[in-house]
Amino acid sequence: MHSITTLCLLSFAMMQANPLEVSIKNLEGKAAKLADHAGSKATVVVFMQFECPISSEYSTELARLSTLYGSKGVNFIGVIPNTDEDAALKKDASEYKIGFPVLHDAKLILVDALGAKITPEVFLLDSKGAVVYSGRVDDSWTERLRRNVAPKKKDLIDAIESHLANKVPEIKKTDAVGCPISRPLPKVAEGKVTYHRDIAPIIQEKCQACHRPGEVAPFSLTSFNDAVRWKDLLVEVVEKKQMPPWLPSGGLHYRGERRMSDAETSLLRNWVKGGCAEGDFANAPLPKRFTEGWQLGEPDLILEPSEDMVLAATGKDLFRCMVLPTNLTEDKIVVAYEFRPGNRRVVHHTLHYLDKAGKGRDLQSSWKEKNGVGETNGDQGPGYTSAMGVGFPPSGEMGGWAPGISPKFLPEGIGYFLPKGSDFIVQMHYHRTGKEEKDRSRVGLYFAKKPAKRYVQPLVIPGQFLVIPANKPDYTVRNTVWLAQEVLLHSVDPHMHLIGRKFVMNVTQPGEKTFEAIRIDSWDYNWQEIYFLKEPMRLKEGTKIEIEAVFDNTNNNPHNPSTPPKWVKFGEQTTDEMCFMFLGITTDDNSRVAVRRVENGPIIKRAGKIGPANQPD
Repeated sequence: MHSITTLCLLSFAMMQANPLEVSIKNLEGKAAKLADHAGSKATVVVFMQFECPISSEYSTELARLSTLYGSKGVNFIGVIPNTDEDAALKKDASEYKIGFPVLHDAKLILVDALGAKITPEVFLLDSKGAVVYSGRVDDSWTERLRRNVAPKKKDLIDAIESHLANKVPEIKKTDAVGCPISRPLPKVAEGKVTYHRDIAPIIQEKCQACHRPGEVAPFSLTSFNDAVRWKDLLVEVVEKKQMPPWLPSGGLHYRGERRMSDAETSLLRNWVKGGCAEGDFANAPLPKRFTEGWQLGEPDLILEPSEDMVLAATGKDLFRCMVLPTNLTEDKIVVAYEFRPGNRRVVHHTLHYLDKAGKGRDLQSSWKEKNGVGETNGDQGPGYTSAMGVGFPPSGEMGGWAPGISPKFLPEGIGYFLPKGSDFIVQMHYHRTGKEEKDRSRVGLYFAKKPAKRYVQPLVIPGQFLVIPANKPDYTVRNTVWLAQEVLLHSVDPHMHLIGRKFVMNVTQPGEKTFEAIRIDSWDYNWQEIYFLKEPMRLKEGTKIEIEAVFDNTNNNPHNPSTPPKWVKFGEQTTDEMCFMFLGITTDDNSRVAVRRVENGPIIKRAGKIGPANQPD
């Protein structure tokens, strides 16, 4: 009883201690205090984790503010609240060009003294160590994985400026957005749910494609300790269905599904509630093996840019179109493609297009002529920037890539027609990490060894509108077509921009019940993909295809780029809107797909066939 009372008194005394005098360590492993680096007028303490994507992305802005206010008597100090090795943290601090002192709070002493819970979370202290402001840096993020496309508030700057003017900040506390600071748990050997038996198989199948060294995810989940460290974040993002990243909430089954079942979510939640029992290693699954190199074997043609793409540390996500000449002197049939990201930390996803008219080259030339070697924010490299699509109607499409999607050969007898002399255009969606990054990704094409019978072609169903009114939370766009011929459906690709909220496609075959082909209840333009059916589906002549999209043009939509909301027109720019469903289909005779806009109405058909010009009718 006496020892418990003593411990409580010590904890209370620590909470009352001047945080400037709390002793932790520097990255050399030596004792250090905030007072050693404090400013004459104020000190900004920033709790950071380099593996937290939001925290790392603030590195450049925090370094800028440190330089800006250092001459005014305000010093910045970074604090890392975890148990990583000092040498690794020192390396990270150097790579992210922090530019101010970084200390290591392995035992969470300063975390407790200030009550920190999130990284990044800032505390503005006066010269005596009293907290003047605490919370977020600004409102660039509305929640984890939800970037604010139109940030307005500079909370930390406002607090510093008020303090320097001898005024009390108008806002003293805000809620920080980022990653929870993990605390060590008492070791639990056994429980109803254990890591090795129950949790490791789920993480292997649903997380490790991205969450392993060298991949796009900011931290690894390849061990028991990894899972324990990120336990709270795991439960939160899985329960909110933000992770694994899979937009469809209903519909058909598609290749590479990353959807986590309710049962799997419940296991993860109960494992954390039960204290994160490790269990018997004998029950652990074999480590998941990921194929290195070309997974389908050596490609027949490898395409890559002539130089690296250099991404600046900060800024909006970049959509870059890489023009890759095939230099083919004869037509080819592509039966598989494999995309190999050069830097998995920054390549978010890709979409692939064909261009036989040289329009991509023209856009690339005009882009370089206008922008020189780079852009104003420091991005530089090949290609041209286009927010959505490639900036012109392409000659064809050839799927895309996202983390977790494995390359596969098309069914026998089916292929993509690649005309001679075509350019292959990859629209790269790049994500920033908080430090300068380089990428040179490659695409491998696999050619048919014998003639294909059917060629994949797009069927485009537009959702037609002119403008979306401001302050409308549920503006709905619909369209319906009836197939005028039988087709084989291979893929679906819904497309909207920032204020899209929901998308659904229903299919009704003649004489059959309507079924949902795909439903997305929480649209996120950062995660749009091309969804390939696990098995192609034959749709009969007369099949009815209905699309419905809902847009939220209010302040409640965190993706809305306009505050207050404005009327949004149909257009190509990111801040415009679109509504399309792109279907990948084949027809038995390779004729271009024909549809009716009204049931039993006139047939709408494009002239010609897909494939070589001399193919028989």
